[in-house]
Amino acid sequence: MHSSNPDTIWFVISVFVIILIAIFIFSSIQQKRRTAALTALAPILGFNFEGEDRSATTRAPQLETALFGRGHGKRFKNIMSGSVAGLPTSIFDYWYTTGGGKSSHTWSQTVVAFSIATGLPLFELRPESFMDRIGEVFMHKDIDFTSNPEFSHRYLLRGPEEEKIREVFAPGLLAYLEQMPADKKWHIEADGQTFLIYRSDKLVDPEAIRDLLEETSSIAKTFLKLLRHEKPGKAIVDNPVH
Repeated sequence: MHSSNPDTIWFVISVFVIILIAIFIFSSIQQKRRTAALTALAPILGFNFEGEDRSATTRAPQLETALFGRGHGKRFKNIMSGSVAGLPTSIFDYWYTTGGGKSSHTWSQTVVAFSIATGLPLFELRPESFMDRIGEVFMHKDIDFTSNPEFSHRYLLRGPEEEKIREVFAPGLLAYLEQMPADKKWHIEADGQTFLIYRSDKLVDPEAIRDLLEETSSIAKTFLKLLRHEKPGKAIVDNPVH
């Protein structure tokens, strides 16, 4: 057997290190450009740009839903707060990593969080994948509705308080969710007075943030109006952000 040439080995290692450094520098530049663009955008939208420190926000959402229980290396960035369609709103980029080594993957998404007066049980609603259906055979955690097979086929719905979740998902709400465009792949999560909407592993370009806020606030308002337990005349929004 022929031993590898040490010079060749060091050359390969050097090239690999240079590539990693180049990727890191490019990523840092892209993130700085994104932060600069969002910093400039915030006042145009009537939002306050609050940077990376969530603890510094005056109306930080209680981040206890499914998204924030996944993975490790969790990071918040580009946090903005304001109000959209009468709903106190926070929008931010969020990263977390699953796996390790060569099998690791970092998930990045732009999350919109609404503060609401209506208390909701902890739940996660997202598109149901093939692997979810396989897991359901063994885990039995998906909440299905025999009255709405299309909803049950499209979505994974789960949470610790199944009875309360079923009370929330009234027939009108199920029908509305069935009609939402499947290609959007929205994830909707809630816990108490926090209502989140995002698309998994999707960072939204700064120029599309306004459209994102309009679309997600429309979903949130419609969702709240269609709650089974909503009483006529009951307020569904909190006090405006000052």
